[in-house]
Amino acid sequence: MQRRGFLRLGLSMATTLAPLGGLSLLAGCGAREPETPLAHLYGRDWVHGAYRHYADVYIEVEGRARQQSTGSYKILSQRGVTSLTNLQAREVPFHIRVAKDEQSFRVQRDLPERLTFRAGMSQADRDVATKHWKLARDHIHQDYIEIRHLDYALGNLLSQVQALRIAGDEGRVEQYRICRQHLELSQGGELPFELPYQVSRADYVQVLELLVLRLERDRKRTAALESSMVTVGLTARATDAGSGSLAQNLTLTLLAVTRDAEAMERQSAEYPQGEALAADLQVASGLVHQIQDSAEFKTWLAAQREAEDQLGQLLVILDAVTGLPTSAVYRQMMRLWRGEADYLDYLSTAVMLLPGGSEAARIVKGAVERTQEYRATYRKAVRLVGDVREVKQRLARGELDVGGMLLNTGSQYARERLDRQLVYLRDTTQLEEAQRELESLDALRGPIPEVPTAPQPE
Repeated sequence: MQRRGFLRLGLSMATTLAPLGGLSLLAGCGAREPETPLAHLYGRDWVHGAYRHYADVYIEVEGRARQQSTGSYKILSQRGVTSLTNLQAREVPFHIRVAKDEQSFRVQRDLPERLTFRAGMSQADRDVATKHWKLARDHIHQDYIEIRHLDYALGNLLSQVQALRIAGDEGRVEQYRICRQHLELSQGGELPFELPYQVSRADYVQVLELLVLRLERDRKRTAALESSMVTVGLTARATDAGSGSLAQNLTLTLLAVTRDAEAMERQSAEYPQGEALAADLQVASGLVHQIQDSAEFKTWLAAQREAEDQLGQLLVILDAVTGLPTSAVYRQMMRLWRGEADYLDYLSTAVMLLPGGSEAARIVKGAVERTQEYRATYRKAVRLVGDVREVKQRLARGELDVGGMLLNTGSQYARERLDRQLVYLRDTTQLEEAQRELESLDALRGPIPEVPTAPQPE
């Protein structure tokens, strides 16, 4: 999605999320007096309705992300692991990358139309090249189908990461908008519209405070979903020519993120009551003042007020404050899915993105530690043997002790990348347990989503 497209989406969200009609970005256009939102309600019904109306926005974003990501996880669990294993076995290098326009994932293979030989190849090399080329050509049509499923599943994750990133960034800015209004009201400022019957100024301020807390909790939830999707995409990508890691690693990651999603309680849109209300108000008031005292908020507020005095203020403000997936977090995520550096570095970054205590964080942290342990063993063997090729051959034959850790040694493609592989699984027992548990998850059972049938370029 291009920047202007994000601006339009940001404007739509800002209009929807504008705090009960106050400080809307559209207010600067100044065409008419602001109308009271939900004017058909009054008293406590209005207070509860305003909170519910606001909360439903993020519930909808989260619900859509859950549904779409679960569909992708179904495809990857039922077909993706096998598809990636088969692609690796074809002995044709492939790459899994986000397209330049950041709109889709693409599995790209370098499969020539004709078999060619390089100068200086021995007859044995020619025989191997011929065997690999024929293998790939024999399976080309089936591989098109598998690649289409992979593209679709990973592309869905990409689109939901974008949606959640917009929602998360916009949620932060919306907190600032509400805190600005809260600050101005505390200084004797005017209400943004006429309050309904039996709704006091104090009621309105209380709703604002609860909405700031609600946004904080919603941002943390959507960030957890977002990071899980990025981790699944990274694990799938690690099977390509940049690493050649075992496709079954994806089984462990899918199990972890699905468990995390199931453990995450659904947020209610209902206004808190009783002791929960008292507790939330105490936390919310402290959060509002914490934000208002922060240097980041003060910088934003100064820039906001300056922008409002400029011509073309709407676009200026949108450029300055709308949550765009050009943020540092989004750029970091795209680097994991697009970069060409060592995938272990990307996996280490993923640990920092995942929420502490989650199953996904535990799995990824274990994979980082296991990979570091394996690579230390590999480097030591290279020093002792003095021949990288010989070390890889011994690893493939199981003659080097790596403590049972599972590596991808089933093809020449994989063996050439033994120095770059990521290691998730400690042994075959862990893999078998993960496979059984993944198959038992109700969320990943049933038919997979329908995948478009348009052919993908080779």
